Amino acid sequence: MAEAKWKILVAEPIEGSELTYDYLRKSGFEVMLGPEVSHSTGGYSESDLIKLFGEVDAFIGMSREKLPARVLDKATRLKVIAKLGMGVDHIDVKAATRNGILVTNAPVHNLTVSEFAIGAMLSIYKKIPRNVTYLKQGGWRDDAAAGNELYQKTIGLLGLGKIGREVAKRLQGWDVNLIAYDPYVKQDVADKFNVKLVDKETLYKTADIVSIHMQLNAQTTGAVAKAEFSMMKPTAVVINTSRAKIIKQQDLIEALQTKKIAGAAIDVWESEPADLKNPLLSMDNVIVSPHVAGFTHEALRRIAQQAARNCVQALKGEPPEFVVNPDVLKRWQERVAAVKQ
Repeated sequence: MAEAKWKILVAEPIEGSELTYDYLRKSGFEVMLGPEVSHSTGGYSESDLIKLFGEVDAFIGMSREKLPARVLDKATRLKVIAKLGMGVDHIDVKAATRNGILVTNAPVHNLTVSEFAIGAMLSIYKKIPRNVTYLKQGGWRDDAAAGNELYQKTIGLLGLGKIGREVAKRLQGWDVNLIAYDPYVKQDVADKFNVKLVDKETLYKTADIVSIHMQLNAQTTGAVAKAEFSMMKPTAVVINTSRAKIIKQQDLIEALQTKKIAGAAIDVWESEPADLKNPLLSMDNVIVSPHVAGFTHEALRRIAQQAARNCVQALKGEPPEFVVNPDVLKRWQERVAAVKQ
């Protein structure tokens, strides 16, 4: 097969990334564009994907389309999945590996997410959303409008990976006390960001703000639940810009309702779009957003560019910069080479 006949499905094209898709075409690939990323309910069904995966060599998407084993086991032609962004919990990576499909991601929006997390801290501490709404409804400054300072507060980072480090980096000069729990990071690394590593119990007991920056996996699913909320200060707030399932949602709701904690800022949801009946959406002490922590024009362009580079490298038989399932590399290269012959 000639290289020009490689086909790439961009399931969730990003507005403003037209030059990136031109780059794919100029690299010799046929490009199919689906509904834009902002169209949360306009994506492909599982039956659509099964059909398409018999026709395309690579798939670029965010998280609207779910890729379970029952889809990937029938993906006869698909060789590459390029995730727009970092998290791949909507993809059955084991099934992809079993079928010789390379999974890549594009974790190049760390700066954007870190800015959002800090913005959420300030918004909830200063009661910005509440006061905006109150003013528009005819209210004025009252006792309930008073917020809090970030100054000298203890910020606990659950996870000191790329995003956690960007948060810590950007909080330098704010006169805050930075602590973190991350069993994979050593203190000499944390020292570069003026962060003290502590155990989980110490973090929960001492942090004024708990900001979650862990990846979702078997160990972190449900990691923040009733026991963890019971250890927190009654004045503590929780920020989640990572993955919804790291927190047991019902336990969070109960902790807020019973005032075991003071508030939360939630950007990620167990089901997306978020269920409008979810109690978190109607709580005055909760700031909510529609999974937009990494959703800026600049970050989206970087993500689209990185995913495109991943595809170009992969379809040339070269391991991309960001590979999620390295165990598949040998078999995947054999599949790509066999088609090229």
